Order: sequence, then C-alpha cells, then structure tokens
Amino acid sequence: MLVSDLQLKLHQTIDGITDSKKLMAIYALLKGEAQASIPMSLEEYVQAIDEAREDIKSGKFTDLQSLEKESESW
Repeated sequence: MLVSDLQLKLHQTIDGITDSKKLMAIYALLKGEAQASIPMSLEEYVQAIDEAREDIKSGKFTDLQSLEKESESW
C-alpha cells in the first residue's frame, strides 16, 4: 500500500471518530509519547476493574505460558 493511500485511510478513519478519549489516545500514540494514557474518573476506574474481574471469572484471559508461546511468532 502506498503511503498516500494509507494516509487517506487514516484520515477517513480518524474523521469518523467522535469519542474524544479515543482521539486523545490516537494523538498521543502518533506524537510518540511513551504512554498513551487517558485520564478517567473514579467511577470509570472502578467500572474497568469490575469488568476485568468479570472477564477473569468467565475465563476471558491469557495465561503466561500461552502468551509466551504466542509471542514467539511475533
């Protein structure tokens, strides 16, 4: 894919994003900042933790051995 084609696709994709948090994360990533962190409220933080706990309970996670095996093919 040509650089100009990729630039166009990126512009079109970014133009369609209306979530300011996603846009801030993309901007931070493109600026090369070490960590593209997004500030969140205490309620959002607690909700993220609750969702993560539910994921673990329902088996939606990757154990270390599987991750190491998968990373060998990167």
